[in-house]
Amino acid sequence: MTMSNEPRRETLAEVQRLLARARPEQLRRLLADIQAAEQATDREAQASPQRRAS
Repeated sequence: MTMSNEPRRETLAEVQRLLARARPEQLRRLLADIQAAEQATDREAQASPQRRAS
């Protein structure tokens, strides 16, 4: 089975519906969670040594 990098349309539509119905405080929390996850990922990348192909 091959996987495509394209998102499934029904999933994208479902996310769009959820976001359209979300209250402002829910959207703020979601964005804060996303930013926190990005910062954690950035810290992990900086803390771990880079692997280089030889």
